[in-house]
Amino acid sequence: MTEIAASVAFGTRRKTDLSRFLQSPANMLFLRHSPVSWSRSYIRLLGKLFYAFAPQQAAAVQEVLDACLPGKLTEAEAKSRWAKVRSGIMEHYFEKLFLGSRPLSEIRRTMLERVSISGRDLLDEYLAQGQGLLLVTGHFGAVEFMPGALGFRGYPVTIMVHCKTPALQKIIEEKAAQSGVELLDPKSGSVFFAAMKALKEGRILITQCDEMDTWRPYKDKRINFLGLDMGLDKSMDVLAKKAGAPVLFGLNHRHGNGTYELVLEKPEAHPAARGHEILSAQCLSVLNSYIYMHPEAWYEWKKIKPLLKNTRREVVDESKKRLGLPGEMAVYSPSTS
Repeated sequence: MTEIAASVAFGTRRKTDLSRFLQSPANMLFLRHSPVSWSRSYIRLLGKLFYAFAPQQAAAVQEVLDACLPGKLTEAEAKSRWAKVRSGIMEHYFEKLFLGSRPLSEIRRTMLERVSISGRDLLDEYLAQGQGLLLVTGHFGAVEFMPGALGFRGYPVTIMVHCKTPALQKIIEEKAAQSGVELLDPKSGSVFFAAMKALKEGRILITQCDEMDTWRPYKDKRINFLGLDMGLDKSMDVLAKKAGAPVLFGLNHRHGNGTYELVLEKPEAHPAARGHEILSAQCLSVLNSYIYMHPEAWYEWKKIKPLLKNTRREVVDESKKRLGLPGEMAVYSPSTS
């Protein structure tokens, strides 16, 4: 089935877009009124159908997985890995649409009862200093639940978020306002000064370190991420330095049965960040290690595809992968590499 046929089958135009399709009024209506277990199964079913009708997109993700993850797999093992990654991608969409479709009372109950927080003492310690906090994360696990898990516990949260449809953006903004969460749209223009203001006001600013299509690389520093050589982004380093705010790294891990654990840690203290002095490199190295351990939890594999042709690859040490270490993650100058 071609992409054109997939577009017709899923009611989209020009280019197949899973996110826009899932956010259609009909789907949102079903998700709003069906039991949560039905909603999750429904989203997973739509994912299977989508990738069946758009095999090019499934093949693109599988190509990146083969290129970036160590080890040679049998055909059966590769299919199993793809099924897990696809399931993780669809779980992300379920979590996002759960926030957009369910009543605020249900969302609040879920955030308080099903999301636990590890490292909360670090969070409280830093916020007590009155400088705000830069909370760095990635497109990993139940990242959509992070703001609510903190906001409904009384923490002042600001997050950079962008929705592909105006309808969902409006819903998320309304619910965020009721949960003490402030939204900044990174694609609406420069949000640097708004982010600075949030930190100066003592808020928690959540930002993702793996938005590769918005990176502003250093001229003389590069990094190896998922085995690919790329320019190191300086945006986070500039923001942290200008604001003078402390930094934590956090990922919201899925534990199954609808439970989650938001793990907060100092990025420089993680074994994967050993030897890195630059904040952005520390955070990327930590994220990199978790992706190697749980590739199904990261859902941005498709964004790596354009980088495969023109990016140098490195072989990942399988023993380091098992330890959760990223292998070759050095930051270096092109003239000395």
